[in-house]
Formats: sequence, structure tokens, C-alpha cells
Amino acid sequence: MLTEKLLAIDPIIIGIYLAVSLLLGIFGSRLLGMNNSKEEDYYLAGRKMPGWLNGMSVAATALNSDVAPLYCGIAVVTGLSGCWFFLSRFGMALLLAAILFAVRWRQMGIRTGPEFFHLRFGAGNRFARVYSSLTSVLIGMVPWIGAGLIGIHLVAAPIFGIDSKAVTLLIVLPLLTVYVWTSGLAGVLLTDALQGFVILAANLVMVGAVLWVFGGPSGLAEAVMSAAGPENGAAILSILPQADNPVLSPLSIFAWMVIVSVGAGSAVGADGQRLFSCRSSHEAAKVGIWGEVILFAMLLMLMLPAMGLLARHPEFYTATPTEREFAYGRMLSEFLPKGGVGLTVAALLAAVMSTISTHLNYGSQTLLNDVWRPLVGEPKPGREVWIGRLLMLGIAVLSVGVVFAADSLLGIAVVVLGIFGTSAAFGWAQWWYWRINFKGWCASVVAGPLVYLVCGRLLPLIPWWAAEIARGPAEAQNMQLLQAVVALAVNTAIWLTVTLLTRPEDMEVLKEFYLRARPMGCWGPVRRALIAEGRLPAEAAPSLILPGIGVAAVGFAMVAAGVLTASTLYVGQYREAGLCGAVCLGTGAVFKLIFNRYISRLTVNQEP
Repeated sequence: MLTEKLLAIDPIIIGIYLAVSLLLGIFGSRLLGMNNSKEEDYYLAGRKMPGWLNGMSVAATALNSDVAPLYCGIAVVTGLSGCWFFLSRFGMALLLAAILFAVRWRQMGIRTGPEFFHLRFGAGNRFARVYSSLTSVLIGMVPWIGAGLIGIHLVAAPIFGIDSKAVTLLIVLPLLTVYVWTSGLAGVLLTDALQGFVILAANLVMVGAVLWVFGGPSGLAEAVMSAAGPENGAAILSILPQADNPVLSPLSIFAWMVIVSVGAGSAVGADGQRLFSCRSSHEAAKVGIWGEVILFAMLLMLMLPAMGLLARHPEFYTATPTEREFAYGRMLSEFLPKGGVGLTVAALLAAVMSTISTHLNYGSQTLLNDVWRPLVGEPKPGREVWIGRLLMLGIAVLSVGVVFAADSLLGIAVVVLGIFGTSAAFGWAQWWYWRINFKGWCASVVAGPLVYLVCGRLLPLIPWWAAEIARGPAEAQNMQLLQAVVALAVNTAIWLTVTLLTRPEDMEVLKEFYLRARPMGCWGPVRRALIAEGRLPAEAAPSLILPGIGVAAVGFAMVAAGVLTASTLYVGQYREAGLCGAVCLGTGAVFKLIFNRYISRLTVNQEP
């Protein structure tokens, strides 16, 4: 138990962290020279932010109360190859978003992601904009703010002796709301940076503590081999995913990469707010790069200490999904040194607070910009920020309701979020193909959930599919991933058919969108119309999609090699570490060169 390792200094460390977060949040806008009576300053930090700061915010926001148990649980049942879990989920997706879309989003000069529909569609754009905003807030934010508040209670309650959720909410929610209310995005970004450093520091303590216990990397590897035996020990210490691993096989890695990467960057929420707030399009392109590197450092340092737990308890390698959830708590209780509780709890609080503050700030912005404005009208000058703040309070109230109904609502939210992923490919299409229209969007949104549910009924009728599900809970989860891939393909065929059978958007709408967004891909008829009017130079459109994917692939090789270098160093595999390190440095040099050249091609004569 963590409470058994408490020292007098630990509550003080936690208190200092909370106080500094509050002060930094309240005075953050002043430190950065913002005027928070202006909507642009309050919600977009004056569009003056550097890419690295926004990237740190993206990484910190990605962590919530469920991340530590989830990733540590994955690590104990996969070993070193567990890093492929986050590499497959986010590796290509974040890079594709950064390289193919970040510059275009920043150049449009809009405030939020759903505002895109106002430019892209003619009739129906208001419905698409409002629907997208409401679903992102009610399904994508409110449940996770509630989950974060529950996480804060579970973390802080044993330390401070608080049994009631209501008491925790009365302490924490006002603190979060005050600094988000007062400072806007500028305060959120600065506190996210603080929280990111706290998370990295706490994870580094655990990384070092495990190595100290086993006498270094080689000692840790020997302990794993001795405890797990030759066969399981070799699998645990391998950086390559095992074909027979029920949790993370090459097939499941492929499925994760397809599900998350397809459509990446084509629609934005809070991540878009980070892009729009950057001081230039080039800085916006760096947000995803910084975010990926920092996020992967956080996740890797969270997972590596699990090797110590396997050295003492090799039975965790075959743990069920329920059993592996306890791995993180067990690891802390066995390896966390005295005096480290305060920093660890501060890091857990930081992970949750960054997620909550981001969702409160962006959620109120999109409700103001994409629901209030289309339905009620333009607010009177000077009232925009106050309306947004009141909407923020509404989001907070709904999130409190989730806290006290968590068992049912959170499960529903997970399912709904999963079935909406079947529309992912439409996001790329609406950017890259001029024929995509509002009717195709409707087909995608309506058919996606239905296709996912129908696939859930029909696919188990296939004997092989049913046999895989019957093998165990982990295998059943992998088949759910494949179900999502199948549903994605079927839904893509449906909305593409509807699109081709209906009329495209009005040419005037498409021409104005093209001039504003400069999309890549198949826009020939629109370009020819603009050239005929003298509004576009009579030159061929550059080929940018495939080169951009190539740049992202090189970046993925760089990041993956860096992760594998750190992983092999941790268990004393120095030859493998040297090889991976050389690949990381080589691909890194190439990536820096081609990334800058590619982004320069996107931004030439188009910087807002």
C-alpha cells in the first residue's frame, strides 16, 4: 500500500504542486501577455504559441487516470514488446496529422475543428457543424472529465483520508475551474507544461528504483530469465511482438495502426486548438512531432519498470485482463522508495488535471463557436468570453453527474466512441476529393454505428472468428479490433456510393473552400474553374499526399528506433541498443531534412 510508505514530506509535495498549478494557471495569461477579455487571446492564446509548448500540452492531455493501469497491465503480459501498443496506436497517426494536415488547418484561420464544415459544405453545413460539436463534447469530453475526477478521488483519497467523492469534488473541481476560467488557454498550456515535467520526473524515479533493486540492466534481465524460465523469459525480453501473444500480436498491431491512422488529422478537437494557437504554420506542424516524442517518453518510462514486477511475479505474464489491472498498484507498492509517494501522486494528479482542464477550455470554446453562433447568433462584442465561461460551468456540471453514474455511462461512452471510428476514412476523403458532399457525410455518420453493430452480430457466425473469440478474453478483444477494421471498410463503401450517386456541393462553395484551405488530392474540376477565372495560377498542382506519407514513415522509423533503443538499454541488450540507436540517428537526420523541405512546400506564399 502507498500509505505505508508515506513520509511527512509527501503531503507537502502534493500541496506545493497543487498550489503552483493554481498560481501558474491564474497568472499564466499575464505571463504570456494575453488580454483575456478578447476571445482570440482567451481561447487561442493570441495565436502566438510555440510548437514545443503546444506539443507538451498534447502529450500531457493524452494521459488520464486510466493510462497508468492500462499501459502497465499491457507491459506485464507482453514484456519489452509492449511498446508496440502505443507505437501502433499513435506512431503513424500523430505524424500523419502533423505532416499532412497541421499546416492546412493553421492556414485556414478558423477557431475550431467543426467550423471546417461551414467552409466545406453548402446546404447542411450548419447541421454538420452543430452535430460535430455536440457529439465531441457530450460523448468525447464529458465522460472523460468525469473519469478524470474519479481518478483524482481514487489517487488522493488514501493520502488525505477522504472517503466521499463529493468532498474530493468540492476541493479539486473549483481549483481546476478557477484557473481555466481565469487564464484561458494560456494558463492551460503553462500548467500542462508543469504537469508534463512532473509526470516525466515521477516516471524516471520508478525507472531508476527498479534498476537499483536488481543491480542494473543486466541484473534485471537475469532476474527475469530466472523467474520466468527460458521460453517465457526470452519472450518477455524480446522487442519484437510475439505471434502467439494473445494480447499484442503482429495482427493486432496491424489492426490498431489501421483503425487509428486512417483519417488521422482530418478532424480536430482540442488538438486543433493547439494548432490554431501556434504563431505560424511551420510551428503548427511541429506540434504533433513534439507531442509524439514527449508522449512516448512518458509511456515508455511508465511501462519499463514493469519488467521488475515480472522478475518477482512471473505469473503476471499470463494474467487475465482483470488481473493485469492491478499490476501498476503492485509495482508501486513493491518498488517505489519512501519519499517518492508525494511525487508519484502529484504525477497521477497532473495526468488527470491536464486532461480535465483541456476539455473544459476547448469544450466551452466549441460550444460557443459551433453551437451558440450558428443557432443563437453572434454574441455582442465583449460578451464572447463570458458566454464561453458559463458554457464551461455547464460542462463541469454534466461531468459531476458522470461521477455519480460512472458505472453505466462510462461503459456506454466507450462503445459509442468505438463505433464512431467507422467513419474515419470519410475525414480524409472530405479533404482530398472534391466530390464528397453533405449527403455522403450523413451516410457516414448514420451507417457507421449500424455497420459496426451488424458486424458484431454477423462476424461471429464465421467458424474461425467464433473459435478465436472462444480462446479467451484477450483474443476476444483482438477480434473486436478486426471487427472495427471490417466495419470501417464496409462503411467506406457505403458513404462513397452515396456520394457518387448524389450531386456534389455547389461549385462556388468548393472554389471558396479550395482557396481558403488549399487541399491536396483530387480537386481537378475546382482548380480548372479557378484558373479559368484567373484566381489561381495556370500550373499543375504539386503531388503532396504520397510524399507526405513517406515523410511520416521516416519519422515513424526514427521514433520507433528511439523507443526500442531505450527499451533494450533498460535490460542490458547493448548490441541491439547500438543497432537501434544507429537507425534512430540516421533516420532522424533524414527526417529533419525532408520534414523541413516538405513543410516549406506547403507554406510557400501561403503563410497567414
